[in-house]
Amino acid sequence: MSNSPAVTAIPTSLLESPSFQIERLRRRTREEVEAALGKRDLTLREHWVLACLVEADAASQSALSATLAIDASDMVRLIDQLESRGWAKRERDPKDRRRQIVAATKKGRKMHNELTEIVTAAEDRALDASTNKQLKHLRKLASAILNADRAEEAHD
Repeated sequence: MSNSPAVTAIPTSLLESPSFQIERLRRRTREEVEAALGKRDLTLREHWVLACLVEADAASQSALSATLAIDASDMVRLIDQLESRGWAKRERDPKDRRRQIVAATKKGRKMHNELTEIVTAAEDRALDASTNKQLKHLRKLASAILNADRAEEAHD
């Protein structure tokens, strides 16, 4: 006799619910990506921060927190990790000495390229049942929703 819970059919109303669909998709991709990054003793959130630093050149810790919706104290720990690996560096903002500016190092830029390949491969594995055309539509839809979100925030 097994102690694991019985698997029941997912109700149709949930299968048709965008919030349920997105959550299941998020969990599936995140688990695969975290496992791949975990082999390198990294987290998805560390990858996100490094991507922001590489693609936006430099940012304040508070701007990174807002962009990635990560608590400020968690952001400090994430940047500490990147800094200990030699992938990021903190500097005082010359315009406001109270503010820390964070930038990717040359080593961090190189690692970002490697990590992007790892993340892309993991996402592809997580979504292996999908066709390239379906994934292209998914990315386009997600981008449209996120861009509309940003436009709305800019008007507030």
